[in-house]
Amino acid sequence: MPELEITSGTVHGRITLSNEGVEGKNCKLTITGGKFESDPRSYWDSSTSAKVNQDKDSLWGICDHTATGRVYKGAYPATCASSGYTGNAYCEFAACGALISSGSTIPATGEHAYGEWKVTKEATETEAGSQERACSVCGEKETQEVPALGHTPSAAWKSDEGSHWKVCEGCGAELEKAAHSFGDWKVTKEATETEAGSRERACSVCGAAEAEELPALGHKPSEAWQSDADGHWKVCEGCGAELERAPHAYGEWKTTKEATEQEPGFRERSCSACGYVQAEEVAKLSPAASVPEGGSGWVESSDGTWGYVDAGEPVEQGWKEVGGEWYYFDDSAMQTGWKEVDGDWYYLEESRGGAEGSMATGWKQDGDSWYYLEDTGKMATGWAEVGGEWYHLGKSGKMDTGWKQDGGAWYYLNGSGEGVEGAMATGWKEVGGEWYYLAGSGAMRSGWQRLAGTWYLLNATHDGTFGAMLEGWQRVDASAGKPTSANSWYYLEPVSGAMAANSWVGGYYVDASGLWVR
Repeated sequence: MPELEITSGTVHGRITLSNEGVEGKNCKLTITGGKFESDPRSYWDSSTSAKVNQDKDSLWGICDHTATGRVYKGAYPATCASSGYTGNAYCEFAACGALISSGSTIPATGEHAYGEWKVTKEATETEAGSQERACSVCGEKETQEVPALGHTPSAAWKSDEGSHWKVCEGCGAELEKAAHSFGDWKVTKEATETEAGSRERACSVCGAAEAEELPALGHKPSEAWQSDADGHWKVCEGCGAELERAPHAYGEWKTTKEATEQEPGFRERSCSACGYVQAEEVAKLSPAASVPEGGSGWVESSDGTWGYVDAGEPVEQGWKEVGGEWYYFDDSAMQTGWKEVDGDWYYLEESRGGAEGSMATGWKQDGDSWYYLEDTGKMATGWAEVGGEWYHLGKSGKMDTGWKQDGGAWYYLNGSGEGVEGAMATGWKEVGGEWYYLAGSGAMRSGWQRLAGTWYLLNATHDGTFGAMLEGWQRVDASAGKPTSANSWYYLEPVSGAMAANSWVGGYYVDASGLWVR
């Protein structure tokens, strides 16, 4: 059988096999190469594995894949969470379509396509918040903390008596709280002898002002006494006010010239306090038994006592007013000195002359003691108001000084050199180096006392200094100010005695009530 093999070239027209010229034999056609205008596939060598249909010129032929393009199939992209594939490469000729190469795996990108952040918990000034976002491809979520906002302090300070602070403009919390940092005191009103002054100081941080009262200076008595016929007094060296005014404390009369029946005499006496001298004339002596019959006048008996004849009749017993003065007679004799009449005591002057025997009124010094005789001459006892001051006179009539207990309350009566001697003290009083407070009634106070807006603690224990102002740390209760076993401590400023409040005392803090806060 004749064989025909086409290995290359281009064959135009259709392929037709003929036995002409080949006697008695069929012709075998084998195509291993070349290109053809008509379909030659029935003649291709079956061993040729790579074939094409028609190329771009519509020619049929065997494909060697070198002149053809590639078609990729099965490719898909990688995502954030899944791998991709590059696709298999096939010959682009439809008649061939052979697999030229297999694709490869594309690793997952790992890069999420996140959206916008969304808040899941709002942050506050003190607590952190949170937010999240999701991948638009795989839905993977990412969470993130949102930091706490932090406080925003106000520009202005707020304050109370002991401290200052700012507030958070967001939540209102107190910030930067601290005790005041006060500067120096500045006097806003000068104290005088009789009126309290004031001073203030300001916190250098917040400007809050603290004010307090300056005690009145008090009068400073002059050393020398001033005097007139009615009494004596000292003057304040600061303001010139009259101080310690009191009646003269006269001693006994001293005769400077004896009276006779022909001429009057003279006598004088001096005040033991200020030295003021009072002088007076002593009437001429009346001749014995010289009162005319039916007349009135003084008569001296042979024993030296004096009597009085009223309209020819001697006064034998009782009171008699003579020349504007009252006298007391007992058994016709004029009495002098202390005399008890109907249960009351009177003092009848003991000096000779016109004043001798006359009933005394007002203050009377007898020895080292003072007595007060009412307008009626009766000796006063108990409490007596004289010249706007209160005095206490004992049962004997003697004027009391110093501490006096009466009706369950204690009072203080000025001693010598403490103002008006014997007068009842009120307000603050220093006695024996301790300070006490006496109410307007004169009664001494004890325990907790609020005076002029300030708290003080006056000893409530009967330990010898009952009522004395306490200082420093004191362990007492909050009601009566008495010692307690409870852990209840208060601090009283040294010297002033004022209770500390809303402030630090060393390393300890006391609150608005003055109580130590542990």
